[in-house]
Amino acid sequence: MAAINIDVPKGSRRDRFFNRSVGTKFAVTEPAKSGDATEIELYDEIGMWGVNAKDFRSQIKDSGDIVLKINSPGGDVFDGIAMYNDLQAHKGNVRVEINGIAASIASIIAMAGNQIAIGANAMMMIHNSWTIAMGNADDFEEQAVVLGKIDGALALTYAAQKGTPGIRTIKQMMADETWFSGKEAVENGFATEILTPADKSTAQAKFDLSPFLNVPKSLLVTDEDFEDGETEDDIVKVLMRDAGYTRARAKAFIKSARVGNTSKNETMLGAGEVKLDGLLSAFTDWKV
Repeated sequence: MAAINIDVPKGSRRDRFFNRSVGTKFAVTEPAKSGDATEIELYDEIGMWGVNAKDFRSQIKDSGDIVLKINSPGGDVFDGIAMYNDLQAHKGNVRVEINGIAASIASIIAMAGNQIAIGANAMMMIHNSWTIAMGNADDFEEQAVVLGKIDGALALTYAAQKGTPGIRTIKQMMADETWFSGKEAVENGFATEILTPADKSTAQAKFDLSPFLNVPKSLLVTDEDFEDGETEDDIVKVLMRDAGYTRARAKAFIKSARVGNTSKNETMLGAGEVKLDGLLSAFTDWKV
């Protein structure tokens, strides 16, 4: 398979809507002995508030064979494309194991595997790319062209997998936002084998997938699902993603919140005049 060749649009990186997450992690386990593969757990969103391409590259560049375990709702398309290309260029064997979900750009990352295994109880999702834009008609027309190029490149990447449907069918699947069970992913050529169900003791991230349109009922979660297990990193991600904070500013906000020094007049940068003082209530029972 060839690398995906899509340039980042001119100007600053664009904000996107993503999914709430909790209990996420990016863990790398070095080989215990010679000949063992490096295990990487990608249980997080893709992008600066989750796992970015730079950090991912630094973990795989000196590895031999890799077993990449995925449980991710996707995220930033250009970070995901860079991660896919780095895996494609990797000299060792890359085995992908989808243990939870591989949705959106996470499913493209999965396509870089020499073997792509998916749990019988796991899922994969493919859809057209989307973004947030502002400006005049010319600006929106330019964004539509860029999104079309991205969709075409991603469709070709899926179609390059042996056993997948033709490119027209894949483009329609993307337009429809198609979710595949483990069995369906194998039947349609997006995976090569079925894994046995993951050990229930294995830590799994939780994702609120409500931004997507056709989420299977089995994957829907409620606010109660996010009450336990929040860490400082989880709160930092919310502030970076939804309030437009830098990581440093988010950590400063948390520090101030603990001692009650946070201004109640702060607003979420990406959401107009939504006040952040209400967020303080989230720390009532939160311990670190």
